[in-house]
Amino acid sequence: MKSDVLKIVYTINRMDVGGSQTHLLQVFNLLDRRRFEPVLYCLSGEGALLDAVRETGVRVVRAGVRTGFRSPRVIPAALRLAWMFRQESADIVHNYLLRANAVGSVAARLAGVPLVLASKRGCHEMRGWELRGARLGNALSDCVTTNAEAVREFVHQDESCALEKMVVIPSGIDTDRFQPPPGGGDKARLGLRPSDPVVGVVTRMRVRKGVEEFIDAMIQVRREHPGAQGVIVGEVELDDELRQRVAAAGMAEDLHLLGRRSDMPEVLAAFDLFVLASHDEGMSNAILEAMAMEKPVVATDVGGTGEVVREGVSGRLVPPRVVEPLARAIADVLANPDGMREMGRAGRAIVVEGFSSRSMVRQMEALYEKLVRQRSGVRTLTARAEAIGR
Repeated sequence: MKSDVLKIVYTINRMDVGGSQTHLLQVFNLLDRRRFEPVLYCLSGEGALLDAVRETGVRVVRAGVRTGFRSPRVIPAALRLAWMFRQESADIVHNYLLRANAVGSVAARLAGVPLVLASKRGCHEMRGWELRGARLGNALSDCVTTNAEAVREFVHQDESCALEKMVVIPSGIDTDRFQPPPGGGDKARLGLRPSDPVVGVVTRMRVRKGVEEFIDAMIQVRREHPGAQGVIVGEVELDDELRQRVAAAGMAEDLHLLGRRSDMPEVLAAFDLFVLASHDEGMSNAILEAMAMEKPVVATDVGGTGEVVREGVSGRLVPPRVVEPLARAIADVLANPDGMREMGRAGRAIVVEGFSSRSMVRQMEALYEKLVRQRSGVRTLTARAEAIGR
C-alpha cells in the first residue's frame, strides 16, 4: 500500500434520506482518520444528504453516472468511473446499493483497485437486469458486507453469493443522540394530545413499508383504545381511497402525517409505541433508534428484525402483510403500561450492547485491515513463488 493511511472510496447512486445513506454518515463521522481516508463518490451527484457528508470533512465527488444497466451508455460510464478511480489511487472501493455495487465493482476492477467490497442491506427480491447486476457486483467483489444474518442468508439464496464471501456487521446507531429525555416526550409540540397514547411509524416511502396495513390496524385498535393517535413520519401521502377509509373510521383528526423530520430523537420521544409494518427489510435503523429511546416495538418478522426485537422482551413480532395480528399486538401492548416500560428498557439495553454505531464502525475498520493483510500476504507468496520459478 502507498502509506499507513488507507484511502477508501465509498460509492452510492444517490444520497437521499435513507438507511444506507444514514449508515454512511455514521461511518464518515466515526472512521479513524489516522488510519483511513474516506472519499464519497455519488454516482448521480444528487441527494439531500450531500451537504451533511461535506460537514463531516469527507470529500464528495459527483461522478455523473446516471445511466441504467440496459443503456448502452453504461459501458462508457463504467470506463469513465474506472479512470477516476485510477486517478484517486484508492486502496479500497466499498460500493453501496444496487447500481453502485454493479457499476462500481466493474470500474474498480478495470482500475486495478486492490480491494473491492459490496454492501447488502436489505431482502428485496430482484428479477431480470436487477438480479444480473446484483450477481455481477457480488462476483467482482472480494467481500460482501451485510447488516444482518437474515440478509446474508437471503443474498446467498437469491443472488447465489457464497456464504464464506460475506461478513455480517450489524447496523448501528448513535446511542448518545438517541436516548430517552429525562422529562419524557413533548407530545403537544407535535400537535398530539398528551393524555392519549401515540403509535407511530417511520418510513422513507410507502412502497413495501406496510403503511396501509398500519392505518387499517390503527382503525381496529381504536375500537379498544378510542383515543389512540397514529403518527406517520416520512415522505408519505395518502391516496383518495385511503383518506376516505380514515375519514369513515372517524380517525381523520387522529392520524398525523409529519413528513420528513430532522429532529427524530424528539419525535420518537413523543411516541408510546413504535411500529414497523414492512413487507421486507434488512436491519431497520428506525427500529434501533426507537428501541434506543426506550420505546416498545411491534414489528413484522421480516429480514433481520427478529435479530434485534426479542419476542415478548423488547416487543412483539407479527407476520407481514396481515392487518389482524398487527392490530392485536398493538392493542395488547397498549393495554399493559407497565409491560411497555419494561419492554422499552430491555430494548435500549439490547441496542447499547450490540447495535451501537461505534461498534459497527470499529468492526468495519477491523475488516478493512484484515482484508489488506490477507491481500498483502497473497502478493508476498506469489512473489516468492515467481522468484523460485525463475
